[in-house]
Order: sequence, then C-alpha cells, then structure tokens
Amino acid sequence: MKNDIDALLEAMFRNGKLNLNKSSEKKPTAAKSGEKVSLEWDPAENAEQAKEALNTVEQAEEKITAALQKNLEQLAKDADADLKDLEQHLQQDGIKNTSAGNGGNPRDLDAAFAAAEKEAKEKVLGQEEFLSSLLIAFKRPFVAGTEEHTPLCRAAVLGKSGTGKHSALTVLAASLGRQGVLKSPKLAAIDLSNYRDPGSEKLFIQDLYAALKSGACGLVFEHFEDCHPSVLPLVSALFREGEVPLPSRYAEQKGLLVDIGNALAPGVISSLSGEGKYLFLVTDKTETKLADAFGMPFLSALDDVCETKPLSAETVSAIAEQTLKELCNKSDKQLHFTIEFDDTAKKSLADAFRSEQGAVSIRAAGEAFYDTLSEMKLRQKPEALSGKLTGDENGLVFTYKLAGEDRALRREGDTGDAAREAAIESVKQELAEVVGLKEIKEYILSLEDNFQIQQMRREKGLKAESPSMHMIFTGNPGTGKTTVARIVSRYLKAIGVLQGGQLIEVTRADLVGRYVGHTAPLTQKAIQSALGGVLFIDEAYSLFRGKDDSFGLEAIDTLVKEMEDHRDDLLVIMAGYSKEMEEFLTANSGLRSRFPNLIEFPDYTAQELLEITKSIVKGKGYRLAEACDQPLLAHYEAVQREGDPRTNGNGRMARNKVEEAILACSRRNMQLPEAERDLELLLPGDFGFSEGKE
Repeated sequence: MKNDIDALLEAMFRNGKLNLNKSSEKKPTAAKSGEKVSLEWDPAENAEQAKEALNTVEQAEEKITAALQKNLEQLAKDADADLKDLEQHLQQDGIKNTSAGNGGNPRDLDAAFAAAEKEAKEKVLGQEEFLSSLLIAFKRPFVAGTEEHTPLCRAAVLGKSGTGKHSALTVLAASLGRQGVLKSPKLAAIDLSNYRDPGSEKLFIQDLYAALKSGACGLVFEHFEDCHPSVLPLVSALFREGEVPLPSRYAEQKGLLVDIGNALAPGVISSLSGEGKYLFLVTDKTETKLADAFGMPFLSALDDVCETKPLSAETVSAIAEQTLKELCNKSDKQLHFTIEFDDTAKKSLADAFRSEQGAVSIRAAGEAFYDTLSEMKLRQKPEALSGKLTGDENGLVFTYKLAGEDRALRREGDTGDAAREAAIESVKQELAEVVGLKEIKEYILSLEDNFQIQQMRREKGLKAESPSMHMIFTGNPGTGKTTVARIVSRYLKAIGVLQGGQLIEVTRADLVGRYVGHTAPLTQKAIQSALGGVLFIDEAYSLFRGKDDSFGLEAIDTLVKEMEDHRDDLLVIMAGYSKEMEEFLTANSGLRSRFPNLIEFPDYTAQELLEITKSIVKGKGYRLAEACDQPLLAHYEAVQREGDPRTNGNGRMARNKVEEAILACSRRNMQLPEAERDLELLLPGDFGFSEGKE
C-alpha cells in the first residue's frame, strides 16, 4: 500500500498535476460522473501541505497495519481455542487427577479412611477381612498413585448374595465422599442383565456414557453372567485398558451420545474412558467363572479381588439383633410404638435366614413385620402403644395392651419353619399317593438331602455348588411324567431350591416360530415365564426334525444357552418316548451334558392300573364294588398282552375305563326305582363285566 502512495505523490510533484478517474472538485464546479478531472498543483506553494498529507497517509498505514496484526492475533487465539475444544471432546470423559479430589494432608486422609471403616463395620457385620481388603482398594490410588488416563482402581467384589457386598461399597463411598476424600459420595450401578439381546452393546455404550458423565466416584457392574456375549468384551476393555473403543463414530448432542455414522460433526468421540473412576465388578460367581467369561488378561488387570465369606451363625444372630433394633427405632419414630425385644425374638428372626439370600432374608422378615405393625396402626388407630416382641416356632409375636385388653399380633400367614415343614410334608404325601414309580420317588426325595448338605457346606465355608438338576423323562404316554414334573416343581420350592415353583408346560408350537428371527424370542419368552420354576417340554423330540430343521435347531441352541445363563433359577424337564429322546440328544453337542438325570418311566403293571382305577374312582366321589377287582385285573392283563405296546401300561386307559363306567352307572340308576338307586357305587356291569368276569 505504501509503494502505491509513493508513486502517486511522485507523479504529482513531477508533472504538477494529479489525474483522478472519479468526480472531484477544487472549486464549486461539478464534473460529470466518470469524467477525468485534472487538478493543477503548485509544488512550491503547497510543499508544506503535501508533507502533511504524506504524514497523514503514513499514520493511516500504521493504524491499518496494527489493526491487521490484532485481527491475526485474535484469529490465532480462536483457532487455538477451537483446537483445544476439539481435543477436549476427543479425550475420554472421566475424572482426571489421581488424587480423586482429596484435599487433606496424609493424617487427615488416614483419619477419613478410619472413620469410613468404622461406619462400614457397623453396617456390614461379620465381614472384617472383606472390609479391610475393600478399604485397601479405595485407598490404593492415594498411596500408589495412578497413571494418566487410567481408572483409579479396578476390583472384583466376590461373594454369595446377601453377604454385604453392595452395602459395603455404598457405605464406604458415601463416607469418603461426605468427608471430601472422593469427589462424589455416589456410585453408578450398571446392571448388565439389561443387555441380554443381540445389538445390546449400543444401549450399553449409551448407559456407560451416562454413568461416566454422572459425576459418580465409581461404577459398579453386576450380573455379567446374564448379558449378551457382545457386551462382555466392552466391559473387559474398560477394566483392562481403562477405556472402551467405540464401534462407530459418536458425538455428544444435548447431553446424549449419538451415533453420527459418516456425518461430519465437531467433537467426534472414538472411545469412552474410565479415567479417575473406581471400577467394581460385583458377582456371586468365582474367579474361575470370571476367567471363563472375560479371559485371564481381565483377571491380571485387576488391582484387587475382595471376597466376602459365608455368614456364620454368630453373624446371623448379630444381624437379627441389629434388624430388631432398627425395627424398634422405626416403630417408635413412625408409629409411636415403644417396643422391647428378647432373645426369643432374636432367635426367631435369625431362623428366617436363608443362605441363598443371605442377610436380605433376615431384613426382609423384619420389614415384613413392620408392615404388619403399620397395618394394625391404620386399622385400630392407637395413638401410642407399649409392648414386647418375642418369638416362637411360628415367627415374631408382638404382645401389647389396648383398651385394657391383652392382645397378641403376628404377621398373617407367618408360620416360619412350621409352614415350610408342612409344605414339604404335603408334597411328600402327594408323591406317596402316586401309584408305582418307587425308584423315581426315591430319587426325587434324595434332592432334599443334597440341598441340605450343600447348605451345611456353605455355612462351614466349604465349596458348595449344587449339581445340575435338569431332567429327561422318557417312557410311554400316560405313565405319570407330567404328574411327577408338577410334584417336582412344588417340592423344590418347598425345600428352598426354587423361588417360584411354577410349572410352565410347552411344546414345539410354543418354542418354534413360523418365520426367520421368530424362534429365539419365542423360546426366550417361555424361559422367562419359567424362571424360578420348572419349564416342562412335552414331546421334546419334536423340536428336532433332522439337520435341515433350522428353526428347531435354533430353539434348541437358544434353550441350551439360556439354561446355562439361568442355571441357578431354572429347572428344565424334557419328556418323550425313549427311542425318540435318545435321537433328540444328538441335536446339539451340549444337550446331553446339561441333562445328567435321565429317568425312565416304566409301564404300569396290571395291578398298578387297578390301584390307579381305585384312586380315580375315589377322586370322582364314587365307590368301587369289591366284585370289580378281579375282572378289572384280568382286563388290564389281557390288554397288556394283546394291545398297543405304547398304551398297554397307560394310566389314561384306566381313566377312560372309569369314565365309561360312570356313564353306565348313570344309565343304570335312571332305570331303577328311586328307593333302589345308589348314586355312588360302581358295579362290574358298569365296566362291561358280568358275574365278576370280563
């Protein structure tokens, strides 16, 4: 710009005039637009003015240059800010700084952890070693430090349900967060059982992102055994590498992680980081199961493995006492009931302990009795009460005085061990009434012995894993397979093996779909309805119609996988003809190993068919004349010699025979005078026999 101005001034001084290609004026004379105007210039007279004009131009040039420089500097700053913002989006979300928010000196830190340990021991009883190891996991990053862009600590928290795993994590995090040691007193829980279906990894990524952004000091993962296999590598990567590589291009939009595909967008996120977070995997499975699911590199990446131990009798009693104190305090504060309790109440509540549920079973019993007290408060409306809480073999009892009258309150339907024993005896009686099947009955009753032994082993801290109880019932139709399956479901509930005890009966039509992609959801739906009980598949061999039956094979494959995923809360019983079931077991390599209990139901003998006949007659409200015994026995023997081998020992045959006799009895009585009628007695003639012969 300066060179152009210099050339213009030089021409003006040399020629004595300045040519302008635009309208200009020296005097008030106008020129037409676009007309060249010549201005006469006297160098001698106007030298001083020219010099001033030149100075003005140079000053303007300096201002323009300064403005341009300022603009360039601002552009550089903006570009640097944009770059930093982009880098921030590309970095993984998480809490940075290995201090986890600790602002105190080491002495304060030790005091904070000591206070947290004290709180945890008051809440979680009988787990001192476990609490010490878990406290080390929380303290590890403060002592050992952590590398940049890595989690603070990665730990597996093992132990049976109800032994204090979740309570300990919650109490320690809350205490340390409240004291300012951690940036937050909360833990974010991710239930992996929510990601059961194919494609669930996308939903998991969304939830993981939300958990990382929530500000929680750590993440707790549980129920890994129930998630889809595609999710396990993502969890493993978070623990092993400290971050989860994303399978697609994502960006944050309005606080959500959005899959943007190939779209151009700022702040593309390629991975999620657990930086600055505690990572806990909580499970009741063993380290071996963890290795099977995640691999040995996962176990090697763990900083700590903390495991609870089975609750001892002393711990169970202490938990019962603690629960009673909480019950009394809550009743006093909320209901205005002043309650004392004695050792009988403590023992009664301790008897509610179930090893498969742990301390939860005791606290649930305490909450249930508080609900009973609340209901009494609502109905009887006493302003305040004083009483005593005791216990007997049937549960807790609250004795009090109301309107000058002594009263006793117990939870409706709460009969404690007596109810369980009654339920077991009822099922045993029902099983005893089933005709024949002696060996099968003995096997079913032996299940209780095994269950009790495994409970004893757990209480002593020994390894206890109940063997697979999935069964295959083989035999001809009408030999009692469905009847026994129903009894098994109720029996296993009564002894505490199954929670629900329901029997869900299905066939091929309930499991196999009519089009591609329909079978697996159908099978999974049937299994979900049977969880906690028994899935009974009648004519199970129909699921396999040869190697070309892709739908049937898909149902079998889904069934095998779900059986493994729910081995603790599902019993599958398959039934069918012996020969066909043997061929069926070849459909999938994992079938035979998952059904170790192959039970053959023999055909009924003629004598057993007679007993079944008498039982059916009694059940329908009739009496069987003694004269019917011999002709019925002879009839059944003849049918077994000459009839269809698949129906000759069939209980349905006996039922059909009784129903025919009842119809004949009705016709016979209608032909008799009213005084001679016996509406309950079945005679040989009603069965088609005469004079005791067929």
